[in-house]
Amino acid sequence: MSALLRFVGIRPTVAPTFARESLPATQRATRWALQRAPRGPVLMLDIDGVLHPGQSGTLIYLPLLETWLRAHPDVDVVISSNWRETHALDELRNFFSIELRERVIGCTPVLPNSTRLDEILFVVREYGITQWAALDDRVQEFPDTRRLVATEYLDGITGDSLLQLTRVMWANA
Repeated sequence: MSALLRFVGIRPTVAPTFARESLPATQRATRWALQRAPRGPVLMLDIDGVLHPGQSGTLIYLPLLETWLRAHPDVDVVISSNWRETHALDELRNFFSIELRERVIGCTPVLPNSTRLDEILFVVREYGITQWAALDDRVQEFPDTRRLVATEYLDGITGDSLLQLTRVMWANA
């Protein structure tokens, strides 16, 4: 029947699905597009093993990161964490203090058979981002670690990792 409909120029209507696995990669990437273009440097942010130890979900180190963000008011945030798959962007923003929420500008796409670095580089190329750094505990997801500030999964960020983040973010400025 669908072949007959196509022959006469009628395409059968299919209800849209929002399951990532069923969408072509280009549509998945569009679904995860940034809300606006970055205005300056960009922090690609993981959550588990960065903002809290392991997968505790406590976000106990978010105030530490927020202090760093306040000291660097030109830095925007893009969520590269797996949390982007289970939380809407507004939910992710709402974890941050009110004055910092508008700087959380989006999430990286979920690209099949890709590393986290591939997903970040998709956004970097799409938006012409030249100054960025990633804060992540999954070193194996970064074949090239030049822009990675790695944290320990069971420890999360520390003052030292934020000092390193400052150096990495402005190393190529």
